[in-house]
Amino acid sequence: MAASRYIVGIDLGTTNCAVAYADHRAARGGAVAVRAFETPQLTAPGELHPRPMLPSFLYLPGPHDLPPGSTRLPWDPDRSYVVGEFAREQGARVTGRLVSSAKSWLCHPGVDRTAAILPWAAAPGVAKVSPITASSRYLEHIREAWNASVAAGRAGDRLEEQDIVLTVPASFDEVARDLTVEAARRAGLERLTLIEEPQAAFYAWLDAHTGDWAEQVSVGQVILVCDVGGGTTDFSLILTDESDGRLSFRRLAVGEHLMLGGDNMDVALARRVETRVAGQPGRLDSVQWSGLVQRCRAAKELLLGEDPPERVSVSLPGRTSKVIGGRIDAELTRDEVLALVLDGFLPFTAPDDEPVRQARSGLQEFGLPYVSDPAIPKYLSTFLRQHRMPRPDPEAWPMTRPDLVLFNGGALTPPVVRDRIVETIASWFRALGGEPDWKPGVLVTGSLDLAVARGAAHYGVVRRTGGVRIAGGTARTYYVGIEAPGADAPRALCVVPRGMQEGEEVRIEDRSFELTLGQPVGFPIYTSTVRTGDRPGALVPVDDRFMEALAPVETTLRAGSRTAAVKTIPVQLLARYTELGTIELWCASRRDNRRWRLQFQVRSARPAAAASPGENQPYEPVERGGTRGGVPVRVPSHAAAALARRSNAAAAGAAGQVTLDESVVDMAAGLVRAAFQAAPEPLDPDAVTPDSVMKRLRDVIGLGRDAWPIALLRRAWEPLADAADLRRSSARHEARWSNLAGFCLRPGYGYPNDEFRVQQLWRIAQAGPVYPRDEPSRTQWWILWRRVAGGLNTGYQEQLWGRLAPTLLPGRAKGRKPTGPRPGAQELTEMWRVAASLDRISEDTKLQLADALLKELRRSPPPYVLWALARIGTRVPLYGPLNTVVSRAAAEIWIDRLLESVQPGENASLTNELAFALALLARKSGDRHRDIDERLRARVVHRLGQIGARQHLVRLVTEVAELDAAEQKIAFGEALPAGLRLVEEPGG
Repeated sequence: MAASRYIVGIDLGTTNCAVAYADHRAARGGAVAVRAFETPQLTAPGELHPRPMLPSFLYLPGPHDLPPGSTRLPWDPDRSYVVGEFAREQGARVTGRLVSSAKSWLCHPGVDRTAAILPWAAAPGVAKVSPITASSRYLEHIREAWNASVAAGRAGDRLEEQDIVLTVPASFDEVARDLTVEAARRAGLERLTLIEEPQAAFYAWLDAHTGDWAEQVSVGQVILVCDVGGGTTDFSLILTDESDGRLSFRRLAVGEHLMLGGDNMDVALARRVETRVAGQPGRLDSVQWSGLVQRCRAAKELLLGEDPPERVSVSLPGRTSKVIGGRIDAELTRDEVLALVLDGFLPFTAPDDEPVRQARSGLQEFGLPYVSDPAIPKYLSTFLRQHRMPRPDPEAWPMTRPDLVLFNGGALTPPVVRDRIVETIASWFRALGGEPDWKPGVLVTGSLDLAVARGAAHYGVVRRTGGVRIAGGTARTYYVGIEAPGADAPRALCVVPRGMQEGEEVRIEDRSFELTLGQPVGFPIYTSTVRTGDRPGALVPVDDRFMEALAPVETTLRAGSRTAAVKTIPVQLLARYTELGTIELWCASRRDNRRWRLQFQVRSARPAAAASPGENQPYEPVERGGTRGGVPVRVPSHAAAALARRSNAAAAGAAGQVTLDESVVDMAAGLVRAAFQAAPEPLDPDAVTPDSVMKRLRDVIGLGRDAWPIALLRRAWEPLADAADLRRSSARHEARWSNLAGFCLRPGYGYPNDEFRVQQLWRIAQAGPVYPRDEPSRTQWWILWRRVAGGLNTGYQEQLWGRLAPTLLPGRAKGRKPTGPRPGAQELTEMWRVAASLDRISEDTKLQLADALLKELRRSPPPYVLWALARIGTRVPLYGPLNTVVSRAAAEIWIDRLLESVQPGENASLTNELAFALALLARKSGDRHRDIDERLRARVVHRLGQIGARQHLVRLVTEVAELDAAEQKIAFGEALPAGLRLVEEPGG
């Protein structure tokens, strides 16, 4: 590809985008100057002006929001949306149509990032876009603005023909990086290279000090890059080294992903104003709240900017005539804002202070999973301890002491904020016995808002023409999860070592896998910034203290016609660190030169494959060339990364987990196998039958069935799968087989290889009961799917719903009619419980289900009604993505109906069911878009008190908290397997 005239750096920021470029035709004396590009954008209806930055806001106008022609652009007179400054200002007035923080949503694993979910707090009927689409529209506007003003009709100067260096946070995982690349490609930008923002900031410093940078640093110094932007906080360590007698730089470490930045400060200020005008936080609805946050952001920037006023008014038009919902008028002073930022986000801390890490955070505004503890210095000191660098100093510091600090990010623009960080670092080393007057030096660069874009352009110049570069390669180590039966914990195979260089490829030579062609292949992926010594091919225990689960990768191996007869093919894993700056994983054939790319799976709920479930076979590759303890090592096909966010399969021997002797496990598996063999001899007292197998298992295992460890249950599935055809022996065999299969595989996820097992189950049983005229068989078939619903992907759940709809919603099932006998009371109950357990079906379907359930409300409703309403309308899904949660408005209507219609009286069972339903429907998530109105919440709390509900249920309604074991048991329909702990991620 021919070298382009321009090299363009683009900072795709959470709050602002910035662009800088270098023109090689304008080089002077071999030097290429980097200049900022002022992006033309709408600043008011129909008014176009260039601005140094493009605010990262997208406004989606309604039909009557703006005068005709307001969104017209010179290059697109029919443009129907707005990005940039006018989008930000108009969105502050009409907040329900404003998309913001799209970059933060790109790295939110709790939602389908390819789905149209933004604006998160949009009113019903507002067209939405996906996080990828929003990001691509910012880049598309930059491309169009560049082409109109710089290219000006010259095809070779169009932005899509230039070399683009696009920035991402250092803490972005591979999924978020891939999504960023996808957004750029949708905008027409293909000639891409990625660079991490802290590195770009350092290159900006090099560019700003071209003539004297070598005089400001010396060999052996450690430079801390502290980057606090609008949505994320990033830390990086760079070492000043020496190579061939010249100064050079090498990256030592990057920090973990922290969703903490200027957005959080804006939220904190808005909470203060809300409390002041409404008496307590949480009183404003999501639309008013969004507008208040935007007003507070603007006030903060004024009060902490250059020549600030002493105070700023914050006003917000009312939405109703009520006090809450009416006009908001308040003042923020500079001292007040400064105190909140310094004391709330940059407090003085001890060198060993750890951030408070909660399973779920109370700061979930706009649905984003912000970190629990806002104290940035705690994360910084933890980072310096984790990446302790041995130094020749006489003091043995327990943490790396940075000699120099380079600041970046708009949140650090005020000098007083940067001074606080320097003073905090100095105080740590004074407390550790260092010199009383020591403090790190500060490397000075230009505008923090523009530095990343300028540094990206400078990096592009260096790549092309040569110059000082930061060495270091990949900042993380990457692993592929493999299942090793008999091992004391899940294992992971190192495939990418930290420090792997761009363009380098690693082939895992000493391990081979045999994969079946034409079938989906999936691998769980883990990464670590802390484990630095693992080399490719190393097999290590999965440890969530040092390793983070990413979304799994998957592909389908297509052989082509020339090898159509081949069933399996030996492959090895191959990894490549691309020049683009992303990791690629491949399966490479050992027979020839074919490769299959493994794609990161980014959807929280994977849609059904194009093939029918019967054709969409899972695989079970077995490693060749050795076993461990006589047992082949298997690569699991489960979506471990997505599931690990919500559950944790405890290792054997962990607290509360029973470790059984292997002979006991083998005996239990043998009993299951025997129960479904041919009919026993008459009068054989020792025969194992479907009716006796559970009692025999309890006798052998010596524990109540709720205490059976998950490892045992998953082993017991193997003989059940082998004996699947024998369930046809009788209706009694089938009913017991379904009951035991669901019990062993519940809740369908959470243990290595569970996706493979659930796909096996789907192939076996999805066609329906073998004995459709037998009600116990039908009932147990539905119980089976309720138990494993969490392991079913969206397509499978929709197919199950298709079988349920004609019975549960007669007349709404698009012409389909119920088949088979009319269900009895117990079967109907189980059908409703299955339907309510399908978290991944559409909100519209859930609303139809709820309408039918509400019609059943009476003094003594059927036993499934309250439980099903609770599961359908819960504010925090048990396993599904956040974007399938029903609306707050719907949940409020259901709660109101429950409060009015259901009077438990002396019926203890109904009292408990009502308490549970109210608690889940009113459960506090911390995201006010999902959370119910505070006045309704107070009514729920009052009713729970009246009926004597468990105190923990009340706590779920009044604060952000996790379900306890008893509540999990009710929600899932029974206890989780022993050793499986439900861990709810931030935001649900």
